[in-house]
Amino acid sequence: MDAPELLARLDAWCTERLPSYGTNFFPGAMRELAELGLQSLLFEGDDLVLERQVLAHETSERLARALPALAIATSVARLHGYLLAKYAQPTVRERYLEGTKRAELFGGFAMTEPHAGTDVRALRTVAVPQGNEYVLNGSKCWIGLAGVSDYQIVLAKEGHEGRDADTIALVVDMSSAGAKGNAGPALSGAVGMPNGTLEFRDVRVPAENVLTCEGFAGMMDGLNLARIEAASFSCGIIRRALELASERAACREAFGKPLSALPSIQAKLGRMWTDYRAARELTLAAAASFQEQPGGDRDLISMAKLFASDASRRHTDEAMQIYGAAGLAQQSEVWRLHNDAKVMQIFDGTSEIHETMLGRRAAKEFTGV
Repeated sequence: MDAPELLARLDAWCTERLPSYGTNFFPGAMRELAELGLQSLLFEGDDLVLERQVLAHETSERLARALPALAIATSVARLHGYLLAKYAQPTVRERYLEGTKRAELFGGFAMTEPHAGTDVRALRTVAVPQGNEYVLNGSKCWIGLAGVSDYQIVLAKEGHEGRDADTIALVVDMSSAGAKGNAGPALSGAVGMPNGTLEFRDVRVPAENVLTCEGFAGMMDGLNLARIEAASFSCGIIRRALELASERAACREAFGKPLSALPSIQAKLGRMWTDYRAARELTLAAAASFQEQPGGDRDLISMAKLFASDASRRHTDEAMQIYGAAGLAQQSEVWRLHNDAKVMQIFDGTSEIHETMLGRRAAKEFTGV
């Protein structure tokens, strides 16, 4: 189907079908969205079609307006598929890609560890080569779909855990002896999106399951795609917060007038609308860059993720302020959006690391130092 038809059908699905799932969307809603074609947007068979990245942004933003956690769960299939299609050996790609697109198999993107988040060189997960296999030991935490995944794409050090060790990325079948996924603690945001921990104890991984890239570089390539998606989710959150705040301001009266007549409320809504448009334009530009060049424009992608996620947190806070005490009610939509926005500032690179990376590169760009 063409883009307008897909977006129209997605909007209809969010209105007609999503309410029957709510936050209990996994895996039923995932399969319905796969039938619409969301998880397979970037593919023709086993081939990547990155020219659809802007369309993928549109679907992620619209789905995030309805339920950010479902938008995350749906988009990660494109991330896992992207890495499989670009870097996996044909036999591995054939084993996992088609099922991932149909929401029959679920993967994971395993980088973070209890002692290593942003500092990747502190990883302790190690894959030791033994003949035509690797023996994998280590653990991961805060991993999406950890407890329900069929496979995980795991970043590990090769041979030893020294800071100077080379890194590799392996596709690990979670039915392998010694591999275990566990449900993690319930998060305040992204409710309904399974997350948890991974354990690897002498897991034997065929050498053909190693991705054909330097491990960290390949995972960062995937992260660029994930960061565009995170910016897209954030745009959806801002848009929904703006809709809710505007409706509340129009119908709630204070001192004989609707809240929307108060200059202080108008200023909040005006800033929210402006930041939504700015975040959306940055994200569209980042998505377009991913279509046009391998890996996209890393600075533009970081800017989009940083600006959109920070704006989503700021403006869901403003929406709660406009709602007053009603905005503090647990399980209310504005309360949920506020918690979802916090997730956006942390995953796929914290706001602080994006500021640091951009600041370092800005200093070099404008001063040569």
